[in-house]
Amino acid sequence: MTEPAIDPCAALKSEIDSLQKEFEQVWMAISAGGGDPARYRVLREQLGEKRIKYNRECGHLTEAETSTLPKSVTADWRAG
Repeated sequence: MTEPAIDPCAALKSEIDSLQKEFEQVWMAISAGGGDPARYRVLREQLGEKRIKYNRECGHLTEAETSTLPKSVTADWRAG
């Protein structure tokens, strides 16, 4: 019996979603004066790499797919 084929785009999107959730939690903690800036930088780099790979192999992620936070919050990290 063979296992069902795993959609590589779905798997990559799942990874992005998981990293994005953690990234948003770290971002909110940093915004409140706490958090781990080193982890923020690592997550930001990982998300960037995963999004580039997703865009290259699976198509473009929409704004709604990249964050659950309001644009007023995400504008800060997208700018820098």
